[in-house]
Amino acid sequence: MNILVYLLVCLFFILLFVVGIYNTEDVTVNLILWHAGPAPMGAVIATAAILGIAFACAIGILDGIKIRIANRQLRRQLQRLDEECDALRLQLARHQGPTAPVEKEKARSF
Repeated sequence: MNILVYLLVCLFFILLFVVGIYNTEDVTVNLILWHAGPAPMGAVIATAAILGIAFACAIGILDGIKIRIANRQLRRQLQRLDEECDALRLQLARHQGPTAPVEKEKARSF
């Protein structure tokens, strides 16, 4: 599955490269408060692709940080629960240790 994704991404960038090479006419980019140009269409496409990749990487990095923080919290919670479970087992073992065989003998005698 990952190979298919990588192939599709490579094909997409090859397509962008080809479109950029064949479209050499100058264009003006009109943003809300800023006008850029004239610039070659290929440069505009390449800039948009690079900025899109940077934005997607930033989102991925932030998401990865959130996942690591959540994993760290879950590990701490699991450790606390393990310690609590061990303490309860120890407490149970202390209460049932010497008295357990006596209770079994009483139960058999009835």
